Parts: sequence; structure tokens; C-alpha cells
Amino acid sequence: MSSTGISSLRQLANIINSAIDAIENAYSAANVPFPSLDAAHFNSTDPAEALLQDSIVSNATLNIIAAASQLSATVSSPVVFASNAAQMFNVSSCLGAASGLNVVELLREAGPEGLHAKDIAAFSKNDPTFIARMLRLLATHNIFREVKPNVFANNRISAALDKGKPSSALYEKRAERLVGTNGTTAFLELVTDEIFKSMAYLTETLLDPKDGELPFNRAFGTDQLMFDWLHRPENAWRLQRFGLGMAGTAATEPKDALFTGFEWSSLPAGSVLVDVGGGIGNTAMTIAQMNPSLRVVVQDLEHQVAQGKPHWEQNFPAHVKNQMVEFQGIDFFGPQPVKNASVFMVRYVLHNWNNARATQLLRRLREAAQPTTRLVVIERIVSLASPVSSAEEEAIPGAARPSAPAPLLANWGVAKTEAYFYDMAVYAMVGSGQRTLGDFVDLFTEGGWKLEKVYHCKGSQLSHIIGVPI
Repeated sequence: MSSTGISSLRQLANIINSAIDAIENAYSAANVPFPSLDAAHFNSTDPAEALLQDSIVSNATLNIIAAASQLSATVSSPVVFASNAAQMFNVSSCLGAASGLNVVELLREAGPEGLHAKDIAAFSKNDPTFIARMLRLLATHNIFREVKPNVFANNRISAALDKGKPSSALYEKRAERLVGTNGTTAFLELVTDEIFKSMAYLTETLLDPKDGELPFNRAFGTDQLMFDWLHRPENAWRLQRFGLGMAGTAATEPKDALFTGFEWSSLPAGSVLVDVGGGIGNTAMTIAQMNPSLRVVVQDLEHQVAQGKPHWEQNFPAHVKNQMVEFQGIDFFGPQPVKNASVFMVRYVLHNWNNARATQLLRRLREAAQPTTRLVVIERIVSLASPVSSAEEEAIPGAARPSAPAPLLANWGVAKTEAYFYDMAVYAMVGSGQRTLGDFVDLFTEGGWKLEKVYHCKGSQLSHIIGVPI
């Protein structure tokens, strides 16, 4: 290995050591222990867990994950590294199966001493030898622990997937097993089922492209769009799981992140906020509760907004009583009925549509916009892996983001991989994806808007992307 190569290893090791020092100092100052991987329980409100969200600790964590991954890639045999990457589907499959078999809950009830594979397998009438092999693979990837030969227990990671119900109830009422959970496990099962199966057809879809056909269509033998397919009666449980999973991911966003972007309080009293594709208007409600002088229009499909008024009556009745909120069932690819909007807010909508459809949506908003109307798109902006910043990042106010310290990948590599997984999932399922800043600039321009400013919300993966009419 060249001296340059050794130097790179030292740099990566130094990044890890410095980050550990920062974490150790933070936990010492708070007088709490760092969470143990072997802990059989997980509680997000525990002070030790909450401290992981501290900016100093979270930045150090990013550096450790990125550096450890890059260090492993650097020293590994390229063939072995690529081969292992190609076989990670086994981890996904086994994790989904373990969740479906309610292994986490069985182990929680067994306690830290664990449960033998034959006892775990008995509940689902499976082969205990294979159950042990499946859990051993997961334990090898630091999910679960093998405490004695063929005896398994939860660790901090597997415990985070606990549905919080007795295992007996989960087996007896499978249709309701995810209802009332925090959505984490619902999202995991969505990923290891519909998304995983769809991505298995990626190569065939790319090698033999057919108009409008997605990996999802090949995987499930349907020509319907995913959202239409989910609404088929036989897929009612899948639709329920999808909704719970999406709610679970939304719940991970800090409650105040919405107010670290566009300055909602700068809007004059009586300004009209239109929540386009807003479902029951939960995001708009959060904004209006802090800015009660705003008038709100919630727009979505009829069956979605029909649930909006009861939700607002229960959680923000004053706005309903004062006639400051309206619910409109619309097709947002058709003409936009609101002509006096101060802000069109489009949160987590555009990523569901390819460029042609997303452009059509934005054009409809532009046709209805006043010269002073602002477009606020709330989505993830995918960072480039390139060490060179894009021209858009340098030119648009607020768009630049910190880069990881050298020699780490500029986007923190594996430490930020969630956004790139999500990008692939959205493509496989609905034919769209997460967009880079350059993609948003082009999309806004085609839709009749100029991308004027970006806010990267504090503690959030979402950004507020601000447009003005062209």
C-alpha cells in the first residue's frame, strides 16, 4: 500500500477518534451513560438516547459511521466487498420475516436471558434450525444477540422494532397487529415487502423498458399505479400498513423543524395558505396554530379531505368555527381553484410524480398565482457524492450545505444513505424519485417558477424550496 493510502487510513482513524472524544465529552458533561448495543430495551425518551440528537453528538455520529464504512471499504478485498453488498438482500428478507413472526416481542417477554430457537419457532410452527440460522445472520449484522448456542435475545437495535403488544395478541389478531404502533415496524415491513420485491425487478425493467411499466408492476403483476393497487379490497391490510409506515416516518421529524425554514410569521394577517395534496391538513394546522391569522385551504382527493374537517374540529376548533379553514376535493393536475393564494405549499407530493406530471402540477399553480404568491415545496434534496459543489448550490441563497471532512465522501456516504434508499424506492414504486437541487431548478423553471431560496430545516432531512412566479 502506498504512503498516500496509509495516510488516508490514518485520517479516517483520526476522524473516528476525534468523534469518539466529542461524544465522550458530551455524555460525561450530561452525566449519563452512552447507550449499549447489548441493551435489551429501547426508549427514545431516555436521556441517553435523547442526547444522540444533540448537534455535537449527531455530527460526531455522522463522522464515525461515514469513516468506519469508508475505512472498511478501503481495506476490504474489492471482490469480497462487492459480493457481500450484492447479498445484503438476505438481511432485508430475514429482518422482514423476523418482524412478521413477531420475534422481537417474543424475546422481550423472554427477558435478557433470551429464548431458544425451538421455542421461537413453535409459535409459528417453523423449523427451529432455520429460525436459528435466520436470527444468526441478523445477529452477525448486529440485529439481535445470540447469547448462547441457538438462544437469542433482543439488543438495542432489534428492541427499537418492538410493536409494544403481547405476542399472543399479535398472533391472534394479525389484521390489527400494527394498529396503535408508532409506525416504525410498519415502515420496515413495507420496505422488506413491497419495496424489496419491486427492486428485485430493477434489472429486467431497465434492460427491457416498456412504456409506463415500473419494477412494482412486474413484481406484483399489475398494470395499475401503486396507489390504485393499494386501494383494491384485497390490499386493505397493505394500505393500512402503508399509512402507518408513512405516519411513522413523519413522526421522526422534529416538531419545530417546520418553523426553521420559510418564515410563516412574515405573512400578513388574512393571508391564504393553500396546502396542495395536504391530506387532512395536519401540516397546515401546525402552521396555523402558531399563526392563527392565516386562512387555510386544504386540497386533496375527496376521500382524503373528507376526514379533514373532523380532525380540525377536534384539534383546532377555533379555526373551523371562525371559518378560517376550507377543505377542497380537487385533482391537482387540473385547474387550480384558488386565485388569491399567498403561499402554495406542496409537502412531500412532487417526489411521487415523474417530471412530466410534476411540471403539470406546478404549471397549474403558476396559472392561478399572483405576482406576490410564493411556492413552498417541502421535500428532501439529494446531495451529490461529488466533492465539487454544483453551480446551483453556489448561486442560490441558502442552498449550500456543509461537506464532510476529507477524506470522507462529501455527502457523508453510508451515514446519509437513507435518502438514497428512499430515492430508489420511490422510483421502483411510482416511477419518480428524490431530486437534486439542479433537478428542482429545472422542474421549477418548466413549471413557470424561479427557484429563489432554500432553507435546510434544523434537525430535519427536509428542506423548504422557495419559488416565485416567472
